[in-house]
Amino acid sequence: MHIQPLRYSPSVSPQKNVSNAEFAQVNNATQTSTPVSTDTITLSRDAKQLAANAQKPAEMPALRDNIETLVELKHAKMKYQVIADMTNIATGTSQGISAPTAYYLSHNEDARAMTVNHLAQQQQVNTMQIYAETSKNINEWV
Repeated sequence: MHIQPLRYSPSVSPQKNVSNAEFAQVNNATQTSTPVSTDTITLSRDAKQLAANAQKPAEMPALRDNIETLVELKHAKMKYQVIADMTNIATGTSQGISAPTAYYLSHNEDARAMTVNHLAQQQQVNTMQIYAETSKNINEWV
């Protein structure tokens, strides 16, 4: 649809007042216009049968049970991930934590405090080991 800019047109004058009767004639003419072409569509027997079957509501109890099972599975998986991350932190083999563990630690003050203390102790142990190795190498050179 293209809209033309407003310009002076000889057939329509901006100063001309249109009476209600003239407006009604124009309005009725636009409303009663018939479409230019009509097309007919025929549906096959199979299409009608598919349309009838598609309108029937689907049975959902099995899906509801599957959703509950999926939620339980996801919950168990997140719980396992938290336990695995906490075990890795405790043994010193942690390469980082997962999103469920971060959420758990952000909502559990005691676990967060213990984790921070344990990581600080591991960092001190690592620093002491590096110092001992460096000192050993220096003493061997002397």
